[in-house]
Amino acid sequence: MLEREIHYYEDHLKELLSKSPGKFVLVKGEKLFGVFDVQEEALAAGAHLFGLDSFLVRRVEKEVAPVYVPALTLGLLRADPKHSV
Repeated sequence: MLEREIHYYEDHLKELLSKSPGKFVLVKGEKLFGVFDVQEEALAAGAHLFGLDSFLVRRVEKEVAPVYVPALTLGLLRADPKHSV
């Protein structure tokens, strides 16, 4: 899951680091859909654009820190396009 998105991110990391270090990118498939200052904005945009489909939001940095979102893991949080802002 998210192999294409991760591959895109890794392939474009050098360029992203030069243009948008520390920002958050929204990637779906092999396309960059946006660069955001705040992670929540990137997640909201992804939920609005893709609903329940998977997408990647990642901070642009050399070392990738693991992300754990308990609400997603436990099924307490879900993206529903019918309720988008």
